[in-house]
Amino acid sequence: MFYQFKKEIRQLAPIGIPAVLSQLAQMATGFIDTVMAGHYSSDALAAIAIGTSLLHPVLVFFLGLFLAFNPLVAHLHGAENTKGIRQHFHAALFLAIVLSPVAVLALLNFGFVLTLLNIEPQVAQLAIDYLSATIWGMPSLLLFFALRFCNEGLFSTMAVMTITLLAIPLNGVLNYWFIYGGYGVGAMGAVGVGYATSITWFVMFIGMAIYTLSAKKYLALRLFKDFALPNWSEFKSIFALGFPVAITLGFEITMFAAVSLMIARYPVEVMGGHQIAMNIASLTFMIPLGLSQAITARVSYFKGRGYPQALSIAGFTGIGSCVIIMILSASMMMLIPRFLVSIYTSDPKLIEIAVSLLFFAGLFQFSDGLQVSSSGALRGLKDTKMPMIITAISYWLVGFPIGYYLAEFHNLQAKGYWIGMICGLSTAAILLLGRWVIFSKQQALTTNA
Repeated sequence: MFYQFKKEIRQLAPIGIPAVLSQLAQMATGFIDTVMAGHYSSDALAAIAIGTSLLHPVLVFFLGLFLAFNPLVAHLHGAENTKGIRQHFHAALFLAIVLSPVAVLALLNFGFVLTLLNIEPQVAQLAIDYLSATIWGMPSLLLFFALRFCNEGLFSTMAVMTITLLAIPLNGVLNYWFIYGGYGVGAMGAVGVGYATSITWFVMFIGMAIYTLSAKKYLALRLFKDFALPNWSEFKSIFALGFPVAITLGFEITMFAAVSLMIARYPVEVMGGHQIAMNIASLTFMIPLGLSQAITARVSYFKGRGYPQALSIAGFTGIGSCVIIMILSASMMMLIPRFLVSIYTSDPKLIEIAVSLLFFAGLFQFSDGLQVSSSGALRGLKDTKMPMIITAISYWLVGFPIGYYLAEFHNLQAKGYWIGMICGLSTAAILLLGRWVIFSKQQALTTNA
């Protein structure tokens, strides 16, 4: 058995490591945005924090929807169904084009949320202007998602990694140019971050399109030959799998977004400290998130091949790897929190607030890694509806209510909400892992029967 796990790690690593680096690269752009905005002004940092709290639920919803193409294409890859793979590439691109106006409309109508929360008018306007600037890149981002997850279903994570890594320096240069101005461009502050993001998304899509069109290993698939609109059965399978995934990710990200918006009512320094701690926690979360996508592809591939034992080993190997990694990240947050926070700011008050919150971030690392990896394994079995219900209960009936109670009725403020997040993530981790254990055993029993 040990040999089988060791063999699976060797198979998972070439897919999982590039997937993790891709997620980190995409998150690095947010890291750069936060750091550069923080060094520009406190208002800019607060505006980016609030703006991303509204932007991320939209991004994560569509990411979850297109994430369905990973297990669908991987399953077809395992079954050696070339025609089905080609049809899913077509369907992904079609959906990206059709859904782009929906994403744009969502971002255009977020201003009322800031009005309801009575956020400082100057900061609220900066956040709205930032969101308006990101709208220009939204179609490119959805097209990138479409190509990315289809490619990951074919285990082409190295290409995705290369493109996202190359986007990091581009994003940094554009940020600096647009924030501070120069060479014919006026200083735009926080709004410049939005325009830099839009251009970066466009370049990422172009890079992914060039790879997909030119990769030699795809020539036999004839991916873009006889392009046809997807039929209803394809749409049904895509939405049956993708919509619950989108909602599942949405429940988690909206809990984090709701927490950020509630904390935005506190002094700007508290919001800034929260944003720094959340950004560090989000960076480490990209590791199990990226690995979970590789877990999905591996589990779904073996499902298509009809190998239940290999399927089970792939899932447990991936989950165990995520847990080990998150223990290491938690140790860093506990042992060197001040060093991590000092990367973002030199403001003593911001540092103290962020360090105190980073302690709680360290506590939920284990649960966060466990829940996202278990969810990835279940997604490989096309089990997405019950995980959606589990996350709804965990985050919105457990996590957020506990956080609100502690923050507002026990005057714990930001710390109360972070304790609530720990409770919600831990509940999700226990329930999702339990479901994977049951389902993986059922796969073997069904095959043997």
